[in-house]
Amino acid sequence: MKKVIVVLFLVFSFSNVYANANLRYSIFESLMYDSNIYQSNENLVGSAISSTQLFVDYLSQIPNSALKLGLGVNVGYNAYTENNSKNNYMNAGLNMSLKNDYFRFHNDFIYTSEQASNALTERAERINNEVLFGFRTKMEKMLSIGVVISDVVDHYLTSEEDLLSRNRLNAGLQFFYNVSPKTSIFVENVISFTNYEKSDVNNSTENSLALGVDGNVTAKVSGNIKFSYDKRDYVRDNIESANLFGYMAQLVYEPTKMTSVTIVGKRKMEETTYGINRYYIATGGNLLLTKQLFRKLDTSLMLSYENMMYPYGLTKREDNFYRVRPSISGQLIEKFLVTVWYQFKNRQSNIEEMKYSDNMVGLDVKFSF
Repeated sequence: MKKVIVVLFLVFSFSNVYANANLRYSIFESLMYDSNIYQSNENLVGSAISSTQLFVDYLSQIPNSALKLGLGVNVGYNAYTENNSKNNYMNAGLNMSLKNDYFRFHNDFIYTSEQASNALTERAERINNEVLFGFRTKMEKMLSIGVVISDVVDHYLTSEEDLLSRNRLNAGLQFFYNVSPKTSIFVENVISFTNYEKSDVNNSTENSLALGVDGNVTAKVSGNIKFSYDKRDYVRDNIESANLFGYMAQLVYEPTKMTSVTIVGKRKMEETTYGINRYYIATGGNLLLTKQLFRKLDTSLMLSYENMMYPYGLTKREDNFYRVRPSISGQLIEKFLVTVWYQFKNRQSNIEEMKYSDNMVGLDVKFSF
């Protein structure tokens, strides 16, 4: 936490000296009620929650270059009326990006105690840090080449979840056929190395070969979609390999200036230590609809689904997760945004104790200056 405060101070100081106009502050306060904070299928416990967050963002053009620099820091505190000594927690984040039309680098650091994934119900204190480097030659030519390298660290600070602490290194090569200056068809090969801190039983090497489209798919649809064949080999000789035909998609459709539809989909192997499983197959997606009703009034509706299949065990666990979240936002005065929202979550499973339902309602207030 002290490191985050020091970084926050440095961002303030640097920005004030060089470019006050590029510095943005915002304070975010969320008041909500959660009907099932432990996400249990019996003996439900509810709580009122207050989340207070401070954000500082800095954007700048590097002198005498096309590079754009971005820095962001946030710190927050989350307070529960139910058993606050157990449930209250702090969170922090730090991100940096450096990019132009051909090059991108970013580092995202998160410290939190939020739920790590839809497969887990308990909140876990953890640190996540992701570093990504990417480069791509000019799209003006018919053929271009890209390189992408990333390193992801997941470190759990609680003994209940520390078996999931791991590091994943990804390195990939991409070949693009540029149909137009804004649309490309590509072939991608990524090799990944996953190493766990506590045990080598889940350590693996994965090879993913993919074919996809990137850029403007149609005149009003942009984004990327790829289909892949993923093969995973485990370090231990007595563990069988895993393979999967998967996909990743993120598409945005904007029929008008006031309406957008965002679709995100995936089918991939996710890490787990549940039972004798070393992975589960996650298949699902999100649909986000946004509509501006008036100049300062916006609505949104998010629909989410994820199927999680565990391939091993006497009873092969299978979960189906659903989420619905409508919201309405209004700018009452300049730089003052208010959002009212409701969220319903439901997880069905062939294992009774994995089932749960949860209702939340909240009021968010954001002030930017």
